[in-house]
Amino acid sequence: MLKIDLHIHSINSGHAYGTYYSIAKEAARKKMKLIAITDHGPNMIGTNGFIHFKMANRAPKVIDGVRVLWGCEANVINGKGEIDLNKECQEEVELLSVGFHRGSGYEDLGKEKNTEAMKKALQNPKVKIFTHPTHCQFDCDFEDVCNCALDNNVLLEINENYLGESDAKKLQEFKTMVDMAKERGKKLVLGSDAHFLHEIGEDNNIKKYWKEIGLSKEIIINNYPKELMDFLGLENNLRQKP
Repeated sequence: MLKIDLHIHSINSGHAYGTYYSIAKEAARKKMKLIAITDHGPNMIGTNGFIHFKMANRAPKVIDGVRVLWGCEANVINGKGEIDLNKECQEEVELLSVGFHRGSGYEDLGKEKNTEAMKKALQNPKVKIFTHPTHCQFDCDFEDVCNCALDNNVLLEINENYLGESDAKKLQEFKTMVDMAKERGKKLVLGSDAHFLHEIGEDNNIKKYWKEIGLSKEIIINNYPKELMDFLGLENNLRQKP
């Protein structure tokens, strides 16, 4: 079970089923330290639009002892690498992740231009996590975009959900991603990509494929709360005991 989970969706994503408070209380029940509720950006079908993200400054930061980050998993929306969260909201959210998602207005431009679009998005200094690089949903040069993320100090995500759906080719991409991070002296981030309460903090697939994809505790930023909070530029006020 993850003690820190930075990829969780609520009902505000349109296709997830927990509320802000029910998610936080489930995390507390599981004795977690830190979670991020990272709903899809407003271009995703079914979301509540910009109004949800404008509430970031009023959201409670701690619920039942769990530090809760108000975040966003933004969508790349065009070949310029622009995302669907405006600059005002980018300043307000505590964690900004980015990925390619179907149903969010992006038109497939082909592998080369898709790659360039993602690389431009990853150069946004507000972006902290590149979500599910192994499953981009639009064809792109996997190693090129991962290297761009590492160049720009953006965390590559080991996604629990997609890891469980991976075939041999995708598992090799996970291993390649881990190897790239090790070679560059960078850390990775683990995320459940939870859409239901029971998925929060789950890491069964991560444990299952741990050795196969070459994971080690030393390269996982979830294991270093102070370093993670410093990386995000946030006050380190996590409770010390799980």
